[in-house]
Amino acid sequence: MKMDLMINQLLRCLERESELYRSMLTVIDKESKAAVRLDLKGLTKAGEKKQNIFEKLRLVEEKRIRLVREIAEALGYPPRDCTITTMSQLVGEPFAGRLSQAGAYLSTVLNAVKEANHRNKQLFMHSLELLRGSFNLLSDLTQSDMVYYRTGSVQRTYQTGKCVNGEI
Repeated sequence: MKMDLMINQLLRCLERESELYRSMLTVIDKESKAAVRLDLKGLTKAGEKKQNIFEKLRLVEEKRIRLVREIAEALGYPPRDCTITTMSQLVGEPFAGRLSQAGAYLSTVLNAVKEANHRNKQLFMHSLELLRGSFNLLSDLTQSDMVYYRTGSVQRTYQTGKCVNGEI
């Protein structure tokens, strides 16, 4: 395949990846808002959208890897060491600048996705801790009373709890 054609295909792949990751940012933002609103339906929908985007990303990534391998071999460079930056240094203009720009933009979008994902992780971990605390508090409130018998044995009676009846 001709070098110009391969590089143009690679540029389209990089643009498509950037577009998909920007879509992922939107979905992550919606997921965060749904979590704050306790919107289970919204969380489920966001999870499904993320899964669809991951599948599309997987396909684009496979194509990108194949193209990078072909371009590296055509340039006489080891494919495993061939990055977008390296490739932009090995090819001439106008492709060098376009590759460098596409790689930088993809890197920026990826960093934004990582940050958004980290924020969501912190939100979910905090929510989980709050739920654990509530669960433990409620469990403590409904624990059965300990009764000491003349024989010295300890037995639990029916659940009465400290504040509420266990049957409620």
